[in-house]
Amino acid sequence: MSRVYVLASDKPLTGMVELNYYRRAVEELGYPMRPCRYEFTLENKETDFRNLRSYLERNFSAGETLELWSVWVGDVNQTCPPRFRGRLADFDREALEQFLTSEELCFTITV
Repeated sequence: MSRVYVLASDKPLTGMVELNYYRRAVEELGYPMRPCRYEFTLENKETDFRNLRSYLERNFSAGETLELWSVWVGDVNQTCPPRFRGRLADFDREALEQFLTSEELCFTITV
């Protein structure tokens, strides 16, 4: 099994890596994900988090919604992970820790 972080939006995005390698495995999970899907990493937690927030602020307008998913692929017997809703302004380090330490979850973020 592999953990995948997915940014899902209703519009195509530039400068993001489109979900390719894990696309089929993510689709097989059957989760209700927005159609445009991009893989991102959070290896360097602080730097990658700042870059992600900056990217979201630059590429989404007020009122637009996106999803950040943390999912495990390779296990077909899973139920849809818990979903949390909030504003981008509330997506802080504490929310990031929750995102990284949960088994699976989805943050639906409104800019």
